[in-house]
This record gives sequence, C-alpha cells and structure tokens, in this order.
Amino acid sequence: MTLLILMTGLLLQPAPPRDVQTVAMEGWRAARGVASRGGAVDLLGPVNLRLRELDQLPTVSARYAETAIRAAVSAAQEERDELALLLEHARSLSDQMALGGAPAEWPLPIDELAGELWFEVDRFAESRDAYARATTIKPSPNAWIGLARASDRLGDTVTACRAYAAAQNTKNLPTSVELEISLYALKCRL
Repeated sequence: MTLLILMTGLLLQPAPPRDVQTVAMEGWRAARGVASRGGAVDLLGPVNLRLRELDQLPTVSARYAETAIRAAVSAAQEERDELALLLEHARSLSDQMALGGAPAEWPLPIDELAGELWFEVDRFAESRDAYARATTIKPSPNAWIGLARASDRLGDTVTACRAYAAAQNTKNLPTSVELEISLYALKCRL
C-alpha cells in the first residue's frame, strides 16, 4: 500500500521545467520549419507548444526566446511590420540581459537573429547591417556567412568577399558552406 501511494505521488508530480536553451532551440526549429512551408497557420502547433512552455519560465531569457520565435513566425508569414516590432522588443530584452552580464544567446544573438529574419523577407540592407553589427560585436561563422550572403544580394562583392574570407578561417564549417565559400571565391579573384 505504501509503495502504491509513493508511486502515485510520483506520478502526480509536475515535470520539472526545462531550461530556456532547450525549449528556445526546439521552438526555433519548429518556427523555421513553418517558414519553409510558407508560414501556414495550421503548422503552428509545435511552435505554440514551445511558446506556452517558455511562458512558464519566469526569466528575461525566456521572454527573449519567446519574442525571437514569434519574430520567426512573423517572417515566415511575411509580416514585415510585425517582424520589425518584435525585433525591436527582442533587442530591448537582449540589452536588458546584457546589463545583467550575459546578452541573449538562445535561439540566436540579437544581431544574427535580425540578420537572418530580415534576409528571409528580402530586406537585404537591414540584414547586412544586422550581420555587420554581429561580426563586430561577437564574430561567428553564422554572422560572417550571413553578412556575405546579404552583401552579395545587394551587389556588394567587396564586402561579400571579405566576409566569405573571414568565414573560411573558421573551423568545422558544414561541407555545404565550404562549397559555397569556394564557389564565391571565384568571383573574388576576378
């Protein structure tokens, strides 16, 4: 009888909250999956589950992740005005976190987040500017590749070549990115 009560008590305990990073990345992947299908509302179920989970976490980093995921959904649905507002709010949350010692990282740092989402909605100047800030503040392969791609779309081959060269010096790049860099390098030599 005591064992049954103990087992029943264990079953009724709520699951411990998961960490922001895990939930943020799952939500981000779900939102990016919606983007590849044109932002269809009927595909938002997994995104909404992660947003509800983030809502249960009482931290600024959870609010940042939630806002970033909502921004990704707005980009997928081509809602540029809503995207701009959400990115502005995400930047404010990231700035608030930086005052506490650690700027936002999950699902992406703010400038990489803005660069990626602006690129998705064909706002290449905004994308380039965001990625350029990212390469100045905290250079990463993602930021360099984003800067190169956005610059190329704007016809700025000089900046694209410089960014691809910087990315090429990064270790463990995916094969597809190494190929992209190699192919673009042909334009840089002309």
